Amino acid sequence: MHRRLITVGLTVGAMLIATPTSAVDQMAERRAECLGWMMSGYPSGLEETACTAQFDLPSPFLFKCARAERRGYDDATQRKACASFLASASEAAERGYLRRRAAR
Repeated sequence: MHRRLITVGLTVGAMLIATPTSAVDQMAERRAECLGWMMSGYPSGLEETACTAQFDLPSPFLFKCARAERRGYDDATQRKACASFLASASEAAERGYLRRRAAR
């Protein structure tokens, strides 16, 4: 009986020690997945919402517009949408706040 408790205790201890590493690995994998989707396009709006909230990522539309600007737009509507999006992003940057740095 005593051996069995020790074995169970060691097993539980090993599981507790192993869990943070696997959780970190899963988080790193998820971040890499989200970054890939950010560059190439999300598979769904749910994934986009989850990734951008979880990792504070910029809109993938920014990258789509940057690619289109270099390679050409599909149509006038896409060009107008990108111009509007980038104008809004530029205005937001102008209104953005500067973080204070600690004095040295």
